Amino acid sequence: MKKGTKEKVTLGSGKLYMAEFTGDFAKDFAEILKLLMTEENHAGWIKGGASIEYKPTMTKEKDDLGHIVKEILTDEEATFKSGLFTWNGQTLAKFTATAEITTETRDGKTYRRLKIGGTANDDGKQYAILFVHEDAVEGNCYLLVVGRNNAGFTITFAPDSATVIDAEFSCKPHDERGTLIEFVEEIDEEYQKTYTEDELNALTVAQIETIAKAKGYTLTGSDKAAKIASFLAEQTAAGGSGTE
Repeated sequence: MKKGTKEKVTLGSGKLYMAEFTGDFAKDFAEILKLLMTEENHAGWIKGGASIEYKPTMTKEKDDLGHIVKEILTDEEATFKSGLFTWNGQTLAKFTATAEITTETRDGKTYRRLKIGGTANDDGKQYAILFVHEDAVEGNCYLLVVGRNNAGFTITFAPDSATVIDAEFSCKPHDERGTLIEFVEEIDEEYQKTYTEDELNALTVAQIETIAKAKGYTLTGSDKAAKIASFLAEQTAAGGSGTE
């Protein structure tokens, strides 16, 4: 089965990575993965999976007789939720805006000391949050958001179950277009890497234009021959060859 098809079944949990958001992401997603998917940024192992929720708010206006109706998107919100099965004080520090963490050593023991609270201590930090669902057969998928935990947390020490820290992140726009959520899939290339002149001649103009658009080529010319010549020129410029 090809990766990224509509027949793909997404099953299972994933891994969670967090890092302080500095204001922008790299242009290439592969570079984003390289920067975020490190052992240092691994937030902990998940229990109970993860979820993303998007809620648009629509305002509807209509005339008195109901003949004309207009809907306008006036607001939107996105929320990412997950629970961490493994965690420590450094994890909790990322889950609260008022954290102060220090270490001290005395009598041969070292202590990590986390202080939480005091509204004046709000650090204003936002975090880049990357959830990775791995599937070697049907392709990995990724969720990328920016936000901070706005639901607090509860630590329960129970005799018959492990403590899971649940977090709820309110997502913030992280680029100029106002993006709240990036859902990224690994897919198999839908089109050939390169095309020969004969192969293009066997296609319709509409098909050639569709392939060119998918590859980011700008076609010129008003007839099929001119468009094919333009396609081949763009392909060569992009480092491909259609001569084989």
